[in-house]
Amino acid sequence: MRALALLILLFGPVLSAPAAVGLWTWRQLRGEHDAPFYGLAAGAAAGLAVFGLLRRRGLRREATFVALSCFWAGWLWFGLTDPSYDGTGAPALHAPDGLERFALLLIVLVYLILCIVAEEARPSRVT
Repeated sequence: MRALALLILLFGPVLSAPAAVGLWTWRQLRGEHDAPFYGLAAGAAAGLAVFGLLRRRGLRREATFVALSCFWAGWLWFGLTDPSYDGTGAPALHAPDGLERFALLLIVLVYLILCIVAEEARPSRVT
């Protein structure tokens, strides 16, 4: 169970956007016959788009990871602060107070530090 929690925390920013797209598509089409398939297809398409953006080098990769980290931190915050939020729909927007803003910023900074460490540990291509 600890290993699963660690994997979710490490890969959360990368997996959060495709998961949200899939869950929100499934919720919008809940009355349809093939709603789970449509949700899975939408999540897979979003996952391919995220994968394609993260394979790029340079500023596009870092900007994508910043956006995904902010989305992941916000989704976690909405999930933890709104008791009626079930994760399958768009959350009701409400502004965080000072301490919650600090916690969100801290979460994003931790993921950015992990991204920088992973980028520095990657072997460089010499051609």
